[in-house]
Amino acid sequence: MRLVLYIDMDCFFAACEEVRHPEFKGKPLIVGTNSEKDRLRGVVQAANYEARKFGIHSAMPTRDAFKLCKELQYSPPDDLYYEETSKRIMELLSGYAKRIEVDSIDEAALEVEVEGYAEALEEGRRIKEQIKKDLGLPCTIGISTGKVIAKMVCDSAKPDGIKAVEANDVKDFLKDKDVERIPGVGKKTAEKLAALKVKDIGGLAKTDPMVLIDALGSFGRELFLIANGTDESIVEENVSVISISRERTLERNAQSIGEIEGMVNKLADEVIAEVKKQKLMFKSVGVKARYVDFTDRIKSRSLNSYTDSRDSLLAVANQLFKGLFGDKPVRKIGIRVSSLISVKGQRSLL
Repeated sequence: MRLVLYIDMDCFFAACEEVRHPEFKGKPLIVGTNSEKDRLRGVVQAANYEARKFGIHSAMPTRDAFKLCKELQYSPPDDLYYEETSKRIMELLSGYAKRIEVDSIDEAALEVEVEGYAEALEEGRRIKEQIKKDLGLPCTIGISTGKVIAKMVCDSAKPDGIKAVEANDVKDFLKDKDVERIPGVGKKTAEKLAALKVKDIGGLAKTDPMVLIDALGSFGRELFLIANGTDESIVEENVSVISISRERTLERNAQSIGEIEGMVNKLADEVIAEVKKQKLMFKSVGVKARYVDFTDRIKSRSLNSYTDSRDSLLAVANQLFKGLFGDKPVRKIGIRVSSLISVKGQRSLL
């Protein structure tokens, strides 16, 4: 039988930092968006479970996080390290799957052919053990007949768990959950459902499907089917694009950001062209400067939401480049976007 295993790396960025900084293990830790020096000026990019116990969460200003927990540990971001680790994870997962769909830097869905749920659970345990052994990282795995419900099962098994929900048990598993727990249901869709007096998935299952279709179009039909235990989502194999970058050596060494304005614009154009060509959106922007002594410096920043906007890329890149000019002239620059997701299949939740 065909089943889907949904893998989500637990607190991925924070867990990566715990691997190379064992002194963080067991302590509340956040990964911010700024350097150690400017840690109070950024926002939380990731928080481990110890930090979450204090009410700390992603997108929170780091200044507020330190107010909630005086013993909080801080790590600046290292996108290149996270991307390389993600690449190793996805390569490992591909060895277990008939088909793999990479959803983000730390999530993937695997389609497997197994005799039954018991065999799928064993496969999942082997995956967890190998990721832990090879990379030292925890993950959670959810197993079901389709990708959407497998992800919901995965969410319910966090942290560091594994869980399977068989087809006959899906409807019961879902019935008491809030509708916003369904992937793709955002605030506006939830408001439309609330207007129909639908608040939980059990209520969604009892709603006239034609009413849902009138309110939400084809997504209404999909929601009705999911609420009733039918998940038609499939694993669509994709190429694991971890980041997109462009670099260029300058014609003349630069001492200030004003001297590289034209090249920054050109690189941004090239990156955005590739992003749109591959139908992707990004949530992280990085820039690199290579100096005349051939040393490199990299700065990066996570955005509040996914985008494919050239203006957003350019604005953040210019801000980051300002921090890379100092005593040494720059001879080469680069721009990179990462934390990519596919636009294909994304829904407009108006």
